[in-house]
Amino acid sequence: MNNFIEDESIGGTLVIIGGAEDKYNERRILRKFVALAGEQEARILIVPVASDFPEFSADVYTQTFKKMGLSHVSVLRATSRHEVMEADSESLLRDVTGVFISGGDQMRLTSVLGGTEFARMLEDRVRNTRLVLAGSSAGAAAMSNNMIVRGESTAQPNKNTVRLSPGLGILRNIIIDQHFTERGRLSRLITAVSYNPRQLGIGIDENTAVILSSEGKLEVYGEGTVTIVDGSRITYNDIAEVEDARPFAVCGVQIHILRDGLCYDTFRRQPVPVAAEFLLPDIN
Repeated sequence: MNNFIEDESIGGTLVIIGGAEDKYNERRILRKFVALAGEQEARILIVPVASDFPEFSADVYTQTFKKMGLSHVSVLRATSRHEVMEADSESLLRDVTGVFISGGDQMRLTSVLGGTEFARMLEDRVRNTRLVLAGSSAGAAAMSNNMIVRGESTAQPNKNTVRLSPGLGILRNIIIDQHFTERGRLSRLITAVSYNPRQLGIGIDENTAVILSSEGKLEVYGEGTVTIVDGSRITYNDIAEVEDARPFAVCGVQIHILRDGLCYDTFRRQPVPVAAEFLLPDIN
């Protein structure tokens, strides 16, 4: 499965969060993001354009990061596409070591950022430097080349369960779903993968993140679980044949459910072997 390596190559690290991360207490995921971005020397840029209330979102994250001891926190202050295009993208991104994209509406995020000089420069930094890019909820979903923008939580996979739209294209063969277990989204992720089994589906619970390295290693970090839907071994798939709003059949889907500390190789499409002592309880 090494043919996925070139498409997914990044220079730094992605922190992809399922939403509702702890901002006020332990802040475990945000502390991990800061640690990856340089600890107390980290220079963080907040991108809140997905939010209904971007200034409020920016203030919440700014105060959170400052309470964690950071002194270099800046914000992309834009509420429209025009303002993003007028922004000095080079100055905003020049010295940052970490970029944090907040939650909200992923279609708003891509319609405001997509195709702008800021988005181009951000992708270039992600692919060619050690920049750490984090996204929560909408910010996570929008990292995909094809993102889920709408979808019902149905009992079974249904041809019309999901609506897909172009994302920011940071992840070219991976599709992200968030608030995953909390909102019962397994069926819609299976449907999204069935549209094109080249896509690896990753469903992330709330207050949970996946940390994706430049080597394609995905590590689960947080309170919940991460569900991997791999369609690369599908042997039968009739989603193109059934009528709209009807269930479809798919055979050969692989599903992996990983908890905190477990890893998955996104290049080879397989879980990373875990030492037996990590999995088995101590009975002595």
